[in-house]
Amino acid sequence: MTSSTKERVYYAQNREDLILESFFGDVKKGFYVDVGACHPHVASVTKRFYLNGWRGINIEPQAALHQLFVLERKNDKNLNIGLSDKHKNVILRTYLYNRGLSTIDASLQANYSSNQKKNQTHLYEDTPIEVMTLKEVLKEQKPKIIHFLKVDVEGYEYEVLAGNDWSNFRPQVICIEANHIVKDWRPLLVKNRYSKEFSDGLNDYYVDTTTDRAKKFNYVDHVVLDLKGGISSDDYEASKGPESKSKQILKQKRIWNMEKHKLKIGQKLRLKLRTRSEKRYD
Repeated sequence: MTSSTKERVYYAQNREDLILESFFGDVKKGFYVDVGACHPHVASVTKRFYLNGWRGINIEPQAALHQLFVLERKNDKNLNIGLSDKHKNVILRTYLYNRGLSTIDASLQANYSSNQKKNQTHLYEDTPIEVMTLKEVLKEQKPKIIHFLKVDVEGYEYEVLAGNDWSNFRPQVICIEANHIVKDWRPLLVKNRYSKEFSDGLNDYYVDTTTDRAKKFNYVDHVVLDLKGGISSDDYEASKGPESKSKQILKQKRIWNMEKHKLKIGQKLRLKLRTRSEKRYD
């Protein structure tokens, strides 16, 4: 396998990593903040950057997924917390068969409950968690510069953005999921001097208008011409032969099976406790 092919590998779901690279042709080792990081390599927006020497902060409220970051991203800051516009207690609903849909937002929780078969959201666990603000995280971590902020929190994007101090912490580029906006966060970004530069159909990309970063965006040259659209990490592993692909599948299955077992035990225990409580009051 040639190095040129390896250099084309992307890990993100919709080539978000390649698109973000198009803004930073002049930056060799930058800094990112990933809110709703989910997984260190599966559909990861930051994996490619990490391999290329970038470092950052990964924020993931799901404990099992956070632990994967601890194991695989030893040079990053990995925080097992949720974010909102203020300190409060919320319910995080984790979906076993579709962890990417796990959410704090009550309206999406209700929506997924009514479409369980379609979304694979029939098996879930509700966990009370305490959330803090993005401003508090950045004040504590003290990043000198934030090249990009990625936000993918299933309907809770407005709350995350509202919890930032835009005077002191200004990412040059923001990649934010925009396919199901619960509370419109776009006016908030415009108010804080960000403008929309690009959309990939799933995410919007906003640029700080107080910088010249928008002028450096070069999608066609980087993604289309240089990388020829890239090659997904799955296709790349498959091209190396069945043995490499099977190892990845087995590793992933072990992780999910462990979590599935934990959730099933937890649900059975809650059902028993609820049944006992109901009998007590009959």
